[in-house]
Amino acid sequence: MTPLAGFHFHFYQPPRENPWLGVIHNEWSAFPYHDWNERIAAECYRAMVAVAVEDETGSLELVEPLTMSSFNVAPTLHHWMENHAVDVEGALRHEMAERRDRGASPVMAMPAVHAILPLASSSDRRRLIEWGLADYRHRYGAEPTGMWLPETAVDEATLEALADAGVTYTVLMPAQARRVRRSGEEWRDVDSSSLDTTRAYRVNLGSGRHLRVVFGDAVLSQQVAFGHLIDDGVHLADQMAARAGEDGAALIVADGETYGHHHRFGDVGVAWALRRLRDTHHLETSLGEWLDTHDPVDEVELLPVSSWSCAHGVERWNSACGCVTGERPGFDLEWRRPLRQALDDLRHALVAPIESGLDGLVGDVDSVLTEYGQVLAGAQSPEDFLRARSGEISTDEVVTALELLEAYRHVLYSFTSCAWFFADPADIETSIVLRYAQVAVEMVASATGEDLTEWFTERLGPVRSALTGRSGRELWREAIESERADALLVGAGALAEHHVHGILSHRGRGHFSYRVEGSTVVVRDGRTTRQTEVTGEVTAHPSRGLSVRVESSGVQREFDLHQLGHDVVARVGAGWLRGPGSHDYEGALDALAAELLTRPGTRDDDALVMALACAPRCVSPSGEVALHRALVALVSHGLDAPRRGVLGPLGRAVGLSAMFPAAGAVDDFL
Repeated sequence: MTPLAGFHFHFYQPPRENPWLGVIHNEWSAFPYHDWNERIAAECYRAMVAVAVEDETGSLELVEPLTMSSFNVAPTLHHWMENHAVDVEGALRHEMAERRDRGASPVMAMPAVHAILPLASSSDRRRLIEWGLADYRHRYGAEPTGMWLPETAVDEATLEALADAGVTYTVLMPAQARRVRRSGEEWRDVDSSSLDTTRAYRVNLGSGRHLRVVFGDAVLSQQVAFGHLIDDGVHLADQMAARAGEDGAALIVADGETYGHHHRFGDVGVAWALRRLRDTHHLETSLGEWLDTHDPVDEVELLPVSSWSCAHGVERWNSACGCVTGERPGFDLEWRRPLRQALDDLRHALVAPIESGLDGLVGDVDSVLTEYGQVLAGAQSPEDFLRARSGEISTDEVVTALELLEAYRHVLYSFTSCAWFFADPADIETSIVLRYAQVAVEMVASATGEDLTEWFTERLGPVRSALTGRSGRELWREAIESERADALLVGAGALAEHHVHGILSHRGRGHFSYRVEGSTVVVRDGRTTRQTEVTGEVTAHPSRGLSVRVESSGVQREFDLHQLGHDVVARVGAGWLRGPGSHDYEGALDALAAELLTRPGTRDDDALVMALACAPRCVSPSGEVALHRALVALVSHGLDAPRRGVLGPLGRAVGLSAMFPAAGAVDDFL
């Protein structure tokens, strides 16, 4: 039988979209790209689809690392690719279809959310797994056999849940093994350095079933991820072949973003390695195909609970265990446990009204919650899914039921592991989970009338950022207030855009679709089917600006241009500066920069410059020059401190830190 020398690529990004809107806002730290997903897609995901390398004659050959390897793509990243990297998503599906004809799949499934499964309740764990499998089936049209576990976090309950779902194998790291034995032999204790990772193992479960486990090569994986071994693909391939031996395995397991993002040109290194393994060493490089011919004969007993990124089991996501990334002087980790406790308490407080609210609206509450992954995967529309699982219910009851289902989804998203991974809760990753938690609170409040916002923020009290001095309640407020959106905001944005573009304006924004009829906008939330009628009036300002006054069901609000969101402001600005229907954001920026040389700027101009900088997927060199001109012009006419603070992130991103210095250590940290 042929040995295995290959790679497993774990591709993952957290959900970056505003959970109220479904729109991803700009991330200045990723400049000139719009956000980190765009940047990593350019540096890694597209590169890993096909890599051009020279052969011995000097001709170029395309090597496809993904078709020759094992990989998983987190559902949250897949959903982003569907809308923003359709070329990569299409290539993944095409490669999967081609490989399916050859037998074993190169793709492992993954739970729907990057949550630590040993810390989840049994029902949440089961549903996260089932939602991930539903995503895989819809995306690839096949039944998965392997599943990657977030942070490789595992305990026996997690393995039993995988077996319940029909999963037959997973990938772990050597430090997660406790002891091994061959049939009829005694147990032998092992550790990361003594475990034989060239073999596949079986884990016998208390239920009488078993799962297969393949362990990554710890030394080679570490040197690829954190060293420079990937710089020389030929040398790497030779080391892998030597490790695999005559019939074993040498599997390098690392984040997929290692190749091209963390390590520039890592995609080229892995392509050279895979080609040499195939053509020179004649080895199998795909884990799935190797497992088909290597049924484990050795048994492994795992540590009671473990993961690949915490030496204390899974305490990194539960306590101040000491495992941390991104530490800075003065940091502490005492915030971790209170954050976990607050979210656990919220989960328990929300699940009861979610389940009781669904009871009577659907046939089987547990089944509906478990099968909701079909909606998240895009296999069924929300309304079709619900009506197939309920009796005769009214339109309002459909909305209520879908709000409760969405509330449960957002509860699970609030346990995304990144929130606990880094050194301080003021990092963006903690803000992400607080936003998802708040959307869950608001969905339940809309469906049942019970609003737990104040109750939840009180439980965040013990959370404190050592680096900024901010309390959990303050962190919650900062995370929520700048992002919160509703039908009134969406309607105001639709009216503003229609004021400039007329019938050429957009008809949707993130989760929402809408139609404008005179001064009225009918806004529909695609997640819950709720429709809201918004009426309003647009008032144009003397210079480049406007405001929108809107009303719905007796609630009135007024929005200035900068409050409508960068995506709306950019479209409005392109219409003003380049004409109705135009999406020429760079041309609009050039025109605005020229205008600002001739007149003082206003807060509306600040909003336009910021929005036009956010509009492209990647700001071009000429666009960056236009941003320089616009910012210098605004400064030359005089900027007060608040306006300078608003423009500061953009100014620092384009290299004008002297004009837009960070306002102290906290601003610099954030």
